[in-house]
Amino acid sequence: MKDSKVNLANVRDVHEEPAGINVMAGIINLKTLINVRDFSLPVNMNILVETDRRGVHMSRLVEAVRLNNNKHDCIENTLKSICKTLSEKMNKKCIIKAEFSYPLSYSDQFLDVIIEISSNNNQIKYIFKKIGITACPCSKELTDIGHMQRVILTVELESNEILDFNEVAKKIDECFSAVPSEYLKRINEAELIIKSQENPKFVEDVVRDCLKKFPNANRITAISLESIHSHDAYAEWIK
Repeated sequence: MKDSKVNLANVRDVHEEPAGINVMAGIINLKTLINVRDFSLPVNMNILVETDRRGVHMSRLVEAVRLNNNKHDCIENTLKSICKTLSEKMNKKCIIKAEFSYPLSYSDQFLDVIIEISSNNNQIKYIFKKIGITACPCSKELTDIGHMQRVILTVELESNEILDFNEVAKKIDECFSAVPSEYLKRINEAELIIKSQENPKFVEDVVRDCLKKFPNANRITAISLESIHSHDAYAEWIK
């Protein structure tokens, strides 16, 4: 088969044909690396732009990511730059959502983060998710040993300012009975168990304590992965 060369000057750009109805369109699940300070953060990204044309030029969305990837020391400003580039180039609304696991500087744990940036809204939407440990107050009262479980705590909020992920994670940690760690010698395991037993909490307590730490939250949920039941416990608070 012979190599064929396409002369784009003679090809109709069907992307630009008017469609008459505005839709949000773009790419989702774009896996890329975003440079943040002194490391590269693996990110799963959705990029949508408003269009009244038949199709969005997908390559322009990826190009905007590449053009803005080395300009900032925090991911929020990188996302804002990408959004600004696209909204100015296309003169339309742009929404970017980025999902990643952030390595915490003070422990060997990660904070799961989802950030949403919109070109027509200065507020940044955040969803933070972290794992903790709880000991059951009820069994603690009955047997002096609270059965333990892992809890997944999720906080949804909006902010006009860029948030410090390590400070957010520390506040979330304070809502649990204790916090897990990957590297524990036997004495460390014992200390962690004792700490959790001295601070037993229901899943409801976790949500209430989280609201005290984040009074401007829009939604807080906690899932307790039960150790003595096949079902799980759940609590939520919604503004």
